[in-house]
Amino acid sequence: MGRSLYFRPNEIQRLHHAKAILNQTLHNPPSLLNLAKEIGLNDFKLKRGFREVFGTTVFGYVQSLRLEQAQRLLRDTNFTVAEISSQVGYESIGHFRYLFKRQFGITPREYRQQKYL
Repeated sequence: MGRSLYFRPNEIQRLHHAKAILNQTLHNPPSLLNLAKEIGLNDFKLKRGFREVFGTTVFGYVQSLRLEQAQRLLRDTNFTVAEISSQVGYESIGHFRYLFKRQFGITPREYRQQKYL
């Protein structure tokens, strides 16, 4: 664990616990307030600490996990892009495509096509 100017070691440990909770509840993550309550920090400390310790926001972390899961599904299954989009929590396939391309530099369809090259 890295050292922090603003957070005590037990608070950093709580932030790592929050990250573990998000990994386990990806399909239905808790709200920020519920997550903060569960780990015993207030929501301000959770938001600030998550950014400091992990270099991203709580929302950004969940989004990244979902897109990585989508990438695995594109590689390992024959689900359609729409099915994968829905499965990882996106109602709008257009929004999913946009976020996927922003994170990986190519569209979901292009990613899947590379799998067969």
